[in-house]
Amino acid sequence: MSNKLVKKSNTPEKKTGGYEIFTAIIEFTIAVIGIAFCLLVPLYLKDGYHSVGTIKYDMYRYIVLWGFSVVILITLGWMLSAKEIVLPAFSDTDWCVVAFLGFSLIAALVGGNFKECVWGYNGWDMGLLSMLSFGLIYFYYSRFGKGNKVVLTALCFSAFLAFYLGILHRLLIDPIGVYSLGKVDELADTYKNQFLSTLGQATWYSSFVCTVLPLGIGVFWSTKKIWLRIVSGIFSFAGFCTMVTQNSDSAYAALLGFMAVFLWFSLPDVKRMERFAEILLLFVAATRVMNLLFFIRPNEILELDKLSSFLVFHKWMWYVLLFAAIFWGLFFWLSWKEKYSRSAALIVRRILYALLVLVILTAAGHVILSAKGLLPESITRYTSRIPYLIWGDNWGNGRGRTWAFSIQMYKDMDIFHKLFGVGPDGYAPYAYSLYQERLAQMWGDRTLTNAHNEWMNALINYGLFGMLAYAGIFLTSIKNFAEKQENMPVIVGFIACIVSYMSHNFFCYQQICCTPFMFLIMGAGVYFMRNVQDENPAVV
Repeated sequence: MSNKLVKKSNTPEKKTGGYEIFTAIIEFTIAVIGIAFCLLVPLYLKDGYHSVGTIKYDMYRYIVLWGFSVVILITLGWMLSAKEIVLPAFSDTDWCVVAFLGFSLIAALVGGNFKECVWGYNGWDMGLLSMLSFGLIYFYYSRFGKGNKVVLTALCFSAFLAFYLGILHRLLIDPIGVYSLGKVDELADTYKNQFLSTLGQATWYSSFVCTVLPLGIGVFWSTKKIWLRIVSGIFSFAGFCTMVTQNSDSAYAALLGFMAVFLWFSLPDVKRMERFAEILLLFVAATRVMNLLFFIRPNEILELDKLSSFLVFHKWMWYVLLFAAIFWGLFFWLSWKEKYSRSAALIVRRILYALLVLVILTAAGHVILSAKGLLPESITRYTSRIPYLIWGDNWGNGRGRTWAFSIQMYKDMDIFHKLFGVGPDGYAPYAYSLYQERLAQMWGDRTLTNAHNEWMNALINYGLFGMLAYAGIFLTSIKNFAEKQENMPVIVGFIACIVSYMSHNFFCYQQICCTPFMFLIMGAGVYFMRNVQDENPAVV
């Protein structure tokens, strides 16, 4: 799903030889691996939701790890057949990926739990081999991604099916029988609130939604083709419908992140703002459609989080829908009349984003001061009505307790572990080797497997050096893609995916249903940026 992309033709054609044949084989093989990976990992289930994370990782391992074992052998033949290997120069993102893989290996070797760090903790499987596979995904799809359009189309297709099933599950319609587990006894109501679609637990599901949804929205925002607008619009609408009912607050951090990206790149141009207004209208309309669907088919056992409940059920959202329609009509009129000041829009953009940063910093400062007990009662009397602003052990569905423990654990580390970490997925083995009694008091017989903040978790698992390299992968990708967006507007959707992932996983974690797809999207974006040009560089 993307604008029509055409190959650059600034190099002369070469006669087909062994090198070119091996290149074509690699391109074909990784396309097949990508299609299988994008279709099967999100959709495959076995015995309902039982051990769903392990089941999906097993599928990923069979497809990607074994598949790339074959690709690496083919690559050896490709290297031997070449008189001279010509590859793009390493970018800053490429170097960050290499550095991250290097620090992951160092962390695994010196962290003290090498065996556990190779495959990763049971049920999470984010060990060294997974990190290496993410690196392979990035490099192969950024260098040999001739079939990337088909691969990303497969990803969006499987995502649409997952979104559709997620919507049906919220209406207690279960066409695949996953709530019955294939048995007489149905899944308990508690789990029907927490598990949906083919991804399982709501946080895992929202991670997948927030990683892939902006890709389709980016196509809807940028393409000129009517049929592609319709298809991507249906995809985006379904994604919004499931986003407001998936029951994870983290999704709204992602929503704010990717909408901020589209607004940033839309404001300088009235046509782009018209498209942004359409995205906003789709989102608000999705809340109203879900409201009507719940009216037609009530779900009496559903307990949505407060924000989702407001968006879906509050009557004020009908007025918001009217406002969104007027907002779209305004930019449609400005476009028609050609009355739009780019310079004024850029000033508005600076003001809006300064206010956004101020709000985020103020909220973060409030939470920190709340944690330290430094806020006067005259302020907390009002802000306590917003639970997100008051720190405590139960803040963020228990993240307050988890983050406080994780920060203290990092503070207690010696300087070597602070710099180099305890190993990929080494959080739990390290924590329980030192703090077992305390963790038992906090979590009982449940196991705390990570910090529930990907960046804090990276700091602990890979150390300061590894965490900086890891964050650098995402930040440099954003920078590099942003430099190309004028001539390739569809790349804004890739930027939105990255920001969405980073925002969502500030409250969540690496897992098999989101992280490998993120590396695939970044790798594909690099390939498009280096090897193709947009046939229609302007949005609409």
